[in-house]
Amino acid sequence: MSDSAVSGGYAGGFDPEWTLDRLSRAALARLCREYMVVSMYHDRALMPHIAISAGQEATIRQADSEWMGSSPVYTERNKRNLGIVGDGVGEAFKGFQFDVGAPHHFLDFHFEVVDHDLGYFWLPFCGAHHYLRELTGNDPHLVTNMCHHMEDRTFDATLAVTNPKLRAIPVHRPPKPDEFTGDHCRWEVRVVEDESGPRPGEPSLEVVSQSAAATFTFELGESREAGGMEDYTGPMRPDFRLEDLSHALLVRQAKEFALDVHLLMRAAYFSVDENFGPELLDEVAPQHRAAIAPVLVARLREALGIEGDDMAAIGKVLQVDPFLVDDYVGYSVEVHNVARGSISFGECAGIGDDACRSPLDWIDGFIHMAQTVNPRCVATRTSDQSWDLRIDPEAEPVEPHWLAEMCGGGGLRHFDLTERRVELGRRVS
Repeated sequence: MSDSAVSGGYAGGFDPEWTLDRLSRAALARLCREYMVVSMYHDRALMPHIAISAGQEATIRQADSEWMGSSPVYTERNKRNLGIVGDGVGEAFKGFQFDVGAPHHFLDFHFEVVDHDLGYFWLPFCGAHHYLRELTGNDPHLVTNMCHHMEDRTFDATLAVTNPKLRAIPVHRPPKPDEFTGDHCRWEVRVVEDESGPRPGEPSLEVVSQSAAATFTFELGESREAGGMEDYTGPMRPDFRLEDLSHALLVRQAKEFALDVHLLMRAAYFSVDENFGPELLDEVAPQHRAAIAPVLVARLREALGIEGDDMAAIGKVLQVDPFLVDDYVGYSVEVHNVARGSISFGECAGIGDDACRSPLDWIDGFIHMAQTVNPRCVATRTSDQSWDLRIDPEAEPVEPHWLAEMCGGGGLRHFDLTERRVELGRRVS
């Protein structure tokens, strides 16, 4: 273990050599949760475009394609990274605990493993369901779309990574009355022996699996703070929290969660290209990160203590931008003075990873993060992979995207992602 000091955030001056391993275990765990919840912003910023262009029912097809095209890939990655071996319910639930589609606290998953072949999970709180009820006036049709049509296939696709015979069977789930008590949903997960043949796959999965992102390896560094699990072998821990991991694992996991969201977005972009046409993706992709940036930047700044609106603050935010996946994307940020800086991209796995289109095809999308810190930030391209950044007091301030408020809606903008352990207790509802 290194003796170098770690910090609870990124206060103070900008450091061009700053890396994630400067953060403490507690700060890294919080950052991991912030990166996980980007998956929620992603759909909130994308699905309205699909609904407007192709109708509400098209969002079901989109959800199936993007989640079934990414979750098997990143579930396998997480299991390999963490030493999760086995084909039982417990191993499948371990995978759920590292699924960006189940961001900790916002989707409050609880688990019970009965034996190798049987278990249950339930959600005393589901931020996705809560927000949809609020947004739609608890419209039963739209709630059914999400909680039935979008979940039935995607849960099973994720479980199949651990064991193709595992199935998620709803015990109860929404729609719910306007006023209800108890859990939002409860599911049984069991081995089902009486089905013949493999379940049909998803075209997006084959394509995403061929990307460099799918097989990219993050090196495990040296812990700079003592304590924590070095892997996730042994029994499944129902009360697991990210703070239980070692410092080195948390550094790698933060990068992994960012890459997992990238895989999700890559599958989503492939689906838009294939099902709705490249013209729609050309229109939507530049807006996607613009809509996400306001809530993402605000939450990252609060989590890491990044203050101010000068170029130093912009530089720090760009250093922790989850869309510029650390290591997979090679880039550097420089701050020249309070109003000027630059960003440059170098040779790396992420640039030119062209199995299908991804957010990195619009690599200048970093400007939305910068303009959230200071809406008068202007980027000028100086080469194929370099931009000058400057805060121009004469520039017209950039207004937030029309979907920005939706991305942070339903309480997500201020949702508490600080440390807390899952309360154990077998539920029978």
